[in-house]
Amino acid sequence: MLLGVLFDLGLDYDQFQVELQKLHVSGYHLTLEKTNRSAIGGHLFNVVLEEAHHHADEGLTASETVSHAHSDHSKSQHHHHHGRNLLEITHLINDSELKQSVKDQAIAVFNEIAQAEAHVHQLSTEAVHFHEVGAIDSIVDIVGFFIGLDLMGIEGIQSGALVDGSGTIQVAHGTMPVPVPAVMQMRQNSEVPVKQRTDIQTELVTPTGFAVAKLTVKSFGPIPDTMQIQRVGYGFGTRETGHLNALRGLLLTPMASHKEVHSTGDEIFEIHANIDDQTGEDLGFALSKLIHGGALDAYFTPIFMKKNRPAYELTVIAAASQLSAMIALLLEHTTTFGVRWTKMERQTLPRKFETVTTQWGDVTVKVGVSETGSKITVEHDTAAALADAHQISLDQVRQAALFAYKEEDRMV
Repeated sequence: MLLGVLFDLGLDYDQFQVELQKLHVSGYHLTLEKTNRSAIGGHLFNVVLEEAHHHADEGLTASETVSHAHSDHSKSQHHHHHGRNLLEITHLINDSELKQSVKDQAIAVFNEIAQAEAHVHQLSTEAVHFHEVGAIDSIVDIVGFFIGLDLMGIEGIQSGALVDGSGTIQVAHGTMPVPVPAVMQMRQNSEVPVKQRTDIQTELVTPTGFAVAKLTVKSFGPIPDTMQIQRVGYGFGTRETGHLNALRGLLLTPMASHKEVHSTGDEIFEIHANIDDQTGEDLGFALSKLIHGGALDAYFTPIFMKKNRPAYELTVIAAASQLSAMIALLLEHTTTFGVRWTKMERQTLPRKFETVTTQWGDVTVKVGVSETGSKITVEHDTAAALADAHQISLDQVRQAALFAYKEEDRMV
């Protein structure tokens, strides 16, 4: 469904197939159909295995793709023959001729899924095997998605809340609750918002889908007011849910006023609330909601209130268009009974985002330009992803990115 969206947004199918050949995986063919669902036009993309009938739009599920390691030798041989574990999939992807950034992102998704499945089934990640009938098309799906992002030059992903179904699903191993166990495991300590629909009694968010969202989406919330919609696309799924089974994607570009910032002054609002009766965990949750909801910044300051009670002052910086939304979030997620705000003026450096290539993959850097010089900072998310993937320090990635930027002679 993710690839269906990309094709509907303009991804070149021929160019995509050329890049996918660099994965050196056979035993499948692709289908791409422009079709209509509920009078909405979009694309249905599928990976069809040549020796089995299996659709891949749902990706990997906890029950359909994971087999357990068995103590019996003959059974172990059987699973080794019919499945791939994480190490084998990692080698397969690393041995391809794809761009390093595509490899790293795809491997990270498989690693996230394997860790969740291992925890659910009380196994080591090495003992988790992805059934071959699901592994080939899932490898193509996952790797293909990152190929598509790269070919389209997409620099970041934002998303609304994920929507899952409810009830139970019947699988080979029996009955499973929805959300499925692997998804619930990945949701632990995650800031990915998930809404659950009680009127749809089936799985809507698979482990693959959740892993992709968790690792690639930079922020969750409404469309930023600094962006404009360039194109709308729909990717359809094959599962019958009783409702429109489609994923909608928007291709966003910065508004003209935000592409080249000549006048760097604007008006913002500083919002305050004093809080003395809420736990640290709840305060952290509220801060996360504000940031993901579109706040320019948010932070706590320790204070003393009347009767010398220790407390925190929560400060939120927001654009004028976000004032009402921020006040609503504060009143909903904190114990405060009221907030106050002040209109302020600010001055910011014109900035742009660029991608540099290091020995470990691509990294995004932010460049601020003034009359006296430039400021360059490395974006944390892309640097952290490479550090995790290659088991190196974050500082190594930062230094390599800064060096690559200077080497490309883009310093102003």
